[in-house]
Amino acid sequence: MHRGTGPIPEPTITALLSAEVERVQREGVYERGVFLVQPIGFATATPARRITYQESLAFARIHEEAYLEHGYELIDVPPADVPTRTTAIDNHIRLMIESAPRR
Repeated sequence: MHRGTGPIPEPTITALLSAEVERVQREGVYERGVFLVQPIGFATATPARRITYQESLAFARIHEEAYLEHGYELIDVPPADVPTRTTAIDNHIRLMIESAPRR
């Protein structure tokens, strides 16, 4: 288990995990848009968050690269306070719903 010191270890990708990722991509289980919440410039250590700000940036890059590699569209959520970010995400979802074809 990573304890927030040193580099983040490479994950073990099992055959089961790989097959499940392929299935959800093939079947289009998830929306193609992914909200990418940008860093706010610092990270405060807590019992649940033990990584440094620099480690959090590396972790964010891994997520960004993985989503792009799998063909997802990144929806940028710029740095702001929580109410501003949640309003931006809510507005984006409302626009998606309003523009979706009616069934």
